[in-house]
Amino acid sequence: MRIIFMGDSTMQYNDFSTYPQTGWVQEFSRFLKSDVQILNFAKNGRSTKSFITENRFAEVLKNACAGDFAIIQFGHNDEKVADKTRYTAPDSEYKENLLFFCERLKEKGVLPVIFTSIARRNFGDSGRVQKSHGDYPQAALDAAKTAGVPAVDMERETRVLLEAEGKEKSLRFFMNFAAGLYPQYPDGREDNTHLRPEGAYFVSKIAAEHIAKIGDEWEAYKPLSQAILREEPEKTESLSALPEEP
Repeated sequence: MRIIFMGDSTMQYNDFSTYPQTGWVQEFSRFLKSDVQILNFAKNGRSTKSFITENRFAEVLKNACAGDFAIIQFGHNDEKVADKTRYTAPDSEYKENLLFFCERLKEKGVLPVIFTSIARRNFGDSGRVQKSHGDYPQAALDAAKTAGVPAVDMERETRVLLEAEGKEKSLRFFMNFAAGLYPQYPDGREDNTHLRPEGAYFVSKIAAEHIAKIGDEWEAYKPLSQAILREEPEKTESLSALPEEP
């Protein structure tokens, strides 16, 4: 079985040159049975609009096969009003593009799932994580309903995770760290959008937990749900282990 991923930098694979930045899909295989193949087409900076205009979706369709499943997660870059090459309004072009993805994938025999964007680490004075994606999460959920496909509200679920961790402890999930910790970023970083390995792990864990339940309601998606390992895998030490903060 194969799972196709379409999205932006929060999903894409990263190599040593941008370490420790980690797309959550990089950690997702921990929760999959060994015979499941991942095809990750997610790319830094892409919106639903630029993913189409740059022919990245055409490449997805070229590689897609009947029986595949697809996880679609856009929004971070669709929000960029000043960039006409990427911006889409949530209740019109953004939603229309998601519907277009679903329609064309279904024509290829691929079953899509729509994800809302993950939350940014944006704590307000009250200690609650602020909603930073405006109307886009609801537009994504509405698109899924119109298309007749499952949806996972990752924005809501990751806000719950961040609030449970708290403002300081959740720093370790993001590219937000002091100078001198990583050679690629000698001056440090203050980025509450992109993930480090531990953040990618917990986001992928949330995704897996919800995907495992989809087949309970959507019969055709049972193979996707059954591809998820039901018991949490042991997290072992590896090159993706997070260094201690200074």
